[in-house]
Amino acid sequence: MFNAAFSTLPRPARALAWFRCSRFMHDARGIGVLAKPLILSQFAQTGILFIDTLLMGRLGAQALAGGALALSTFYLCYVLAFGLVAAAGNLVAIHHGAGRRRDVVAAVRAGLLLAAAASLGFGVLLWNIHPLMLWLGQDAHTALIARDFLRVLVWGMPFGLLFLALRSFAAGVGRPGPVPVITFSALAFSAIAGWALSQWLGVYGVALSAALTYGWMGLAFSAVVAWHPTFRRYPLFARFTRRDFAALGPLLRVGVPTSVTLGLESGLFNVGAWLMGALGAAQLAAHQSMIQLVIASFMVPLGLMYATSMRAGQAAGAGDWAQVRRYSRCGLWLAIGWSCVAALLLLAMPLPLIALFLPDGREGVDAARTAALALLLPAALMFVLDAWQALAGGMLRALKDARASMLIYAAGCAGFGLPLAWLLSRHGLGGAGVWWGMCAGLLLIGALSQYRLAGRIRALQAGARL
Repeated sequence: MFNAAFSTLPRPARALAWFRCSRFMHDARGIGVLAKPLILSQFAQTGILFIDTLLMGRLGAQALAGGALALSTFYLCYVLAFGLVAAAGNLVAIHHGAGRRRDVVAAVRAGLLLAAAASLGFGVLLWNIHPLMLWLGQDAHTALIARDFLRVLVWGMPFGLLFLALRSFAAGVGRPGPVPVITFSALAFSAIAGWALSQWLGVYGVALSAALTYGWMGLAFSAVVAWHPTFRRYPLFARFTRRDFAALGPLLRVGVPTSVTLGLESGLFNVGAWLMGALGAAQLAAHQSMIQLVIASFMVPLGLMYATSMRAGQAAGAGDWAQVRRYSRCGLWLAIGWSCVAALLLLAMPLPLIALFLPDGREGVDAARTAALALLLPAALMFVLDAWQALAGGMLRALKDARASMLIYAAGCAGFGLPLAWLLSRHGLGGAGVWWGMCAGLLLIGALSQYRLAGRIRALQAGARL
């Protein structure tokens, strides 16, 4: 049928359609080559969190709720710190596209300095966050578990940020090959160590396993960068120079808005977890179960976002704005297509997926499962909306429009999504209201980011400065 319909088109229209299809496939292959190891890496990293959640769920709903509160708090700080590091990756891609190797090294070194500073600052905050949890209405027992969990997990943050800094560098120069090897080895280590330590130390064994896993990832990637011939051309761990410290300025101009943007995005989900926690342990356990499914699906769009951003950054460094536009469209369609398939899978078989995190025979499981099923429709919608906003926002940051991205996320998350989530959850919808509010925030972010991105590309094509 398709061939018959295609043959009825005029010859010029057929030629144009064929050209556009071939260009799309060419761009998709270019994105896919870079995205494949990044997606595998994201799945492996998410697999570590997935395993932690499974292990906590088998210790009971209370352990899952306390661990979920700790993990949501930790990852909010982790993402804020990663925003500074991720900005270095965008600068690396632009410098690499322009052939400026020494600027690549300076950008990565500046990112490493900021990662070290962020680890110290956020580490102190997480160590002392227990009173804030109680003030925000968390259950006293849940907050106590979360406090002790965080005081173990926090030691893994410097190594996790080291890994992310080196991953951004490898992707920026188009050589992300070691990433999946390291992350899948970390996944195996996390599964074995997490099971063994959880049998010995309970939920705190899961925290210790996660910290040790981050340590392995950071140290292993450092060894690869120091010894592998592909990366030895970039002396990242040599003596720091004045030029490296000078790179802090450009990095902060992109990194601070990027960090705030990612923090707002992560904050939408993490504050959502706190809102769910205020509704009870069953609601928080349900939230953690469903958010793991959203995160698992999101790893493909996230890998596509990184790859699309890096390819677009390299094209921008070379001044090829038409290619930047094509990469933007191609990455968006790939991400949306994947997310629609994942959402349909969730709607088709919710109970087996929820049972992965809330197995039979554990205290509080029935109430948590019932609460999770109430989140089904907004969760499926979130699969798609999260992919859309991630691709559009990532492209804006790749084109050094991080300030506009930050303002858009502030409006969508803090200005609209979270207030609506609080309002709906307190006026009849309960936990589902939190999720519908988050979906509304993501919808606004996606629409505004897409509009801004189209204008940014037009301005660059007209001669605006990158």
